Amino acid sequence: MKLSDLGTRTNNFFKKVFFLLIFFASYIFYSQSEQGFGHFYHGIEVGMNWTNPEFMINESAEPEGSLGFLIGYMAERDISDRFYLRFAFNFNRREFKAISRRGINTTEEKWGIDIFEIPVNLGYYVNWNNKNLQFFVDAGINFGYNSRAFIKNDEETIRLDIGSDAELNRITIGANAGIGVLIKRRTKVRFNYYNGFSNIVNNDGDDIWKNKTLGVSLSYFLKEKQFY
Repeated sequence: MKLSDLGTRTNNFFKKVFFLLIFFASYIFYSQSEQGFGHFYHGIEVGMNWTNPEFMINESAEPEGSLGFLIGYMAERDISDRFYLRFAFNFNRREFKAISRRGINTTEEKWGIDIFEIPVNLGYYVNWNNKNLQFFVDAGINFGYNSRAFIKNDEETIRLDIGSDAELNRITIGANAGIGVLIKRRTKVRFNYYNGFSNIVNNDGDDIWKNKTLGVSLSYFLKEKQFY
C-alpha cells in the first residue's frame, strides 16, 4: 500500500470518528438524566495560545513560538457530583516563526493556520463543596478542521492549499489536557496544553508539521453552576 493511500484512509477514518463523536456528544448533552444529575451549562470562551510545533518543511525549519488566539462556544454536562463532560466549538488561530534557508539566503517567516476545532473532554472538580472556588482538571481529544494556512515574510503572504490532494490535510486530530479554577459558579480560568497527533503536511516525504500549544482561556457560563 502506498503512503498516500494510507494517509487518505487515515483521514477518512478521522472524519467518520469526528461525526460519530459529534452525534455522541449531542446525545449526552441534550439527553435527560434520571439520577438527578445531568445539568447543562454553556457559554462563551476566549483565550490566547503559544504554539511551538514539531516542524520542518522543505527549506523552512527552526520553529520558534508565537502568540495566537481562540474564541468560541463551550458547554458542560454534569455526569455526577464531581465528573462532567466538556464540549467546545472554537475558532483557533495558531502561529509560529521559522527560518527559511535557500543557499546563502536566510529569511524569517511567520506560519499560521486557522482551525475550527472541537475538543471533547472528561473533567473532574477537585473541591466541589467550595462554592466560591472549584479547582478542576480535564483531558480529552480534539478534532480540527483546517480552514486556512499561510506564510508571511518581508515581501509577501503566501496562501497554502488545503485538501485531500493539496499541500496540507483538512482534518487533524490531537489531545488536550487542562487545569484551572471555577470562580463564583460562572467564570472559568483554564490553562491547557494541546498536542497534535496528525501531520498537517499531506505528502510522502520527511516534511512534518505537528502543533504543540500552551494556552490560557477565560470562559463565562450563562447561568450559575448548581451544587448537589
